[in-house]
Amino acid sequence: MFTRTTILSLLLATSAVFAAGPPPELSDPFLDKFVGDWQVERKMGKRGVKQTSVHCEWVLNHQFIEFHYGAADAKPEYEAFVFIGFDEAAKTYVCHWVDVFGGKDSELGRGKIDDKLLAIEFKFGNGDLTNKFTFDPKTKTWTSSCSLS
Repeated sequence: MFTRTTILSLLLATSAVFAAGPPPELSDPFLDKFVGDWQVERKMGKRGVKQTSVHCEWVLNHQFIEFHYGAADAKPEYEAFVFIGFDEAAKTYVCHWVDVFGGKDSELGRGKIDDKLLAIEFKFGNGDLTNKFTFDPKTKTWTSSCSLS
């Protein structure tokens, strides 16, 4: 059972967090390059190449870039919402990937950016998955590749 002191302490702590307000907008020239509408080719091995649309925009007070895979598809075979932001305290990028496969394989990804590449690693009980996003400034296109380890 909570005491009055415990409840008061929780209320004061919560008030202090909200009083500080949200952080300033995330300014990230690399992530800015994702903003827009894209056509994605997914190479599926024996299943061939699948086309998917992706819409990307800044959301949540400019703290995350949101990817909506399947956004413009009438009946998307694959749909996902992906949120990439920056964890200032840990100095890493974070990625929340939510898709049609449900919560079973839902993990928080973490990664770093160098000049041209954002590599996000997801740690699963049966191995790790790394998703690399590479931007080509000449063609203004993205390449995304996944690898399991």
